[in-house]
Formats: sequence, structure tokens, C-alpha cells
Amino acid sequence: MKKVFSLTLVLMLVLGVFCVGAYAADSEINQLTLDDGSDFTVVKNIGQTETMTVKGLTSSWQKIDIVNKAGITWTTSNPSVAIFTEGVTVSGKDTVTVITVGKGRAQIKAHFDGKEIYSNIVVEGNDTISLVENVKVQAAGDTITFDKTTPVPLYSLKSVFGAGFNDADVLKKKPTAMHALLYALELKYDPDTKATWDWDWVRANVEVTSEGSFVTKIGSDRGDWTKGWQYKINNNSKYEKQASSIYELKAGDIVKWELAPWQN
Repeated sequence: MKKVFSLTLVLMLVLGVFCVGAYAADSEINQLTLDDGSDFTVVKNIGQTETMTVKGLTSSWQKIDIVNKAGITWTTSNPSVAIFTEGVTVSGKDTVTVITVGKGRAQIKAHFDGKEIYSNIVVEGNDTISLVENVKVQAAGDTITFDKTTPVPLYSLKSVFGAGFNDADVLKKKPTAMHALLYALELKYDPDTKATWDWDWVRANVEVTSEGSFVTKIGSDRGDWTKGWQYKINNNSKYEKQASSIYELKAGDIVKWELAPWQN
């Protein structure tokens, strides 16, 4: 009997040490993130899916797996637009599959230990806007500074960066803040006529990543882990949280881009 008790005690101690070691990793998590950076913005048609995985971020910005997966919960802000293959809420998983069920917008959120991270989901309908009038685009970086007011047409980012460019996270039926920036840059620094428009300045001087949703470089002004190209709308004091590639332009909008320190 003593032998059995001793073996049981040893087993409990071993399991206890293992669990403490495992959950210690979760204690290092300061923030949550999505494993695939392109999942922060998702543009889809009805009936399409997107698989997402949530990770922890340490104070040194290192991605780590969440060990206590039972503590993870996923929710949707708009079940008429996007849900999970398992339903409206999912718990106990670090990876889920989202399915789009209707036109509109939704936020998919992952929650863990009082922290959360979200993805912006956009499902476009059939209505198309080909031109937005009187848009004012401003930009201020280390070397790039300009102020331009212009109508912004709808165009494909593939026509700018080439047929192989991944523009999955850009609206296809409405001009966005991203469209406004690129169009105003080309108009400012290489003002071709409509007949000779070639996008050569933008193609040579601008870098856009994350499936068309993120500006990393304009001219010689490149973002890094301390600062990046961010935008404000209509003199708002705060930078927009949604990607510029899904912000739908309205007539008279002022879109202000700045190479500025990242804000939490």
C-alpha cells in the first residue's frame, strides 16, 4: 500500500511540475496576435472561408503558442455576416475556420485571459462605386510631404503592381483610402495624362504588403517596428484601426497619412 501511495505521489509531483512549466509560458503573454498577418483584414464573397490561429505575444514581441487552449474563446460581432464552421461561438481552440454568410462587416475576436485580438471581415455586395469626388489626400514623412485634392477612381491594385500582386484584402467594388493614397502619389510625382497614365512612380517608390492592406514604404520613408505609415480620416485625432484597403471613401473625405510612432 505504501509503495502504491509513493508511486502516486511521485506521479502527482511530476505532473504538477509539468503543468507549472507549461502554464508558465501563458504567463509570459502580454498581448494576443493572429499568426497570419493577412488575417487582420479579410475581404471575401459570400460562402468563402478563412482559417485563423491566435498566438500569444511576449514583451519582446515573440510569438508563442497558447498552452491553456481551454481558456480561448472566439466570437463574431455580426453572425449575419460571418460565423464559424462550428457555430456563432467557439471555445477551447486556438485555430478556427470562419465562413462568410452575408454581405456586410463583422469583427472576429479571439479572447484569452482578459486579452483580445480581432480580425475585420468585409463581404462585398454587387453595388459598385467607380469614382469618389473631392478627396483630399495629405502625407507627411521624413522626405515625402504633399497635399492633393482629386477625384479618386476605382482601379485594381494589380494594374499598379502587376498581375502577380496579391490584393486579396482590398475592396474590389469601391475606392478606399489605399486607392486615394496611390492615386494622389502618382498624380503628384508623375502627373501623366489619362491617356498615358502608367503608375511608374508608385511602382518604383511604394511598397504595399499584407495582401494589399499595409503600406510599408513611400519614397525613402520606410516603416519599422518603431513607426509606420498610418492614416486618419477627416481630422480625427486618432489613427484608423481598420486597414486603409477596406475604408470606403466618401465624397469630401480628408485622408491624412503620417509616418508616425506606433500606438497601442
